[in-house]
Amino acid sequence: MNETAITAYKDPKLPPPVDLPEGPEWVGVLKVFDAHVAETLVAAAHTLYPHQTLPERVYRRTVVAFDALAARMPAVAQGFAEFVDLVDGAMPVPFRELSESYRVNTLKGIEATPAFRLVQRSTVRFLYDDLEVWQAFGYEGAAVQLGGYVDRGFNDLDWLPEPPPGI
Repeated sequence: MNETAITAYKDPKLPPPVDLPEGPEWVGVLKVFDAHVAETLVAAAHTLYPHQTLPERVYRRTVVAFDALAARMPAVAQGFAEFVDLVDGAMPVPFRELSESYRVNTLKGIEATPAFRLVQRSTVRFLYDDLEVWQAFGYEGAAVQLGGYVDRGFNDLDWLPEPPPGI
């Protein structure tokens, strides 16, 4: 990771990230999912996209976005419920209590299902659209409202080597 602090920018017309409590009470903001479903989905998001440097709250915000989607679309809510049933039914222990290797094997066993694809694609959509994730990865985000990239950060990738002379 880059040691220089990066400030990422999203379109100011978009809502700010959801501010969640740090402890188990974070599930209190959910409208559709209960604590078991929510924590199972957090564990799945971690297993699908493991980033040791990302805090738990970004995975939880991803599940909050799943919950908002499920609240608007009952078929999507059913898909998330089916996913939890599949992963929890694969082993005698609930999915979220499995070791990482057993979680990976469980997910591999259901990867052809629509429920898996829903969780996998939704995780990509919401996890990597999080401002805190952008900052952690060094992506500065949109620059339109800041005047564009030409005069601001066009050539500031300090983690890349300098090009050879003559290029």
